[in-house]
Amino acid sequence: VICISENTRNDLMEILSIPETKISVVYLGCSLRDDDNGEKNELSVFVKPYILFVGSRIGYKNFNRLLHAYASSRNLMEKFDLVCFGEESISEQEMDLMSTFGILKENVKLLHGDDRKLTLLYKSATLFVYPSLYEGFGIPLIEAMSLGCPVACANAGSIPEIADDAAEYFDP
Repeated sequence: VICISENTRNDLMEILSIPETKISVVYLGCSLRDDDNGEKNELSVFVKPYILFVGSRIGYKNFNRLLHAYASSRNLMEKFDLVCFGEESISEQEMDLMSTFGILKENVKLLHGDDRKLTLLYKSATLFVYPSLYEGFGIPLIEAMSLGCPVACANAGSIPEIADDAAEYFDP
C-alpha cells in the first residue's frame, strides 16, 4: 500500500489495522513551474498586498475560521486583501459571514484560472495561508514553498510533516 505521508500511513495502520510492513510512503510533488520570462505581471492590478488562500473552502479547509481571523484585525483588513483561488463562487453563507464580521466585499477577491495564473498569485502574494483542520498531504503547501511564497499554516494532520521548518504554524 502506498501512502502520501507518514501521517496517512499512521491513520491507515490505526483505522484499518494494516501492518506497517505492507505500507510505503511516497511523497507527492507539484507541477507548477516558475517560467518567468520577464513579462509584465498581470496581477499588478491589485492595489493592496494580499494574503492567498488556494483550493476548496468547504468544512475541514477551515475557511470560515480564516475569515474570522482576518476580521479580528482592523490593521490586517486595511492593509491586505484576501485572495481566494478556486472554482467555487463565494457562497451566500460566506457573504453573510463576511458581512457579520465587517469584511467589505471588495477586500475578498475570488480568482480562478490556469497554472500560470496560480503561479503568478503565489509569486506575488505577501503570504499563503493554509488553515486546514486535516490534510493527507497538502499540495498547495509545496506549490507555495517551491515558488518562494511565505507560508502560514495549521499545525494539523500531515501539514507539519510536509512544511517542516519552512512555515509559520498556528492552531487552526
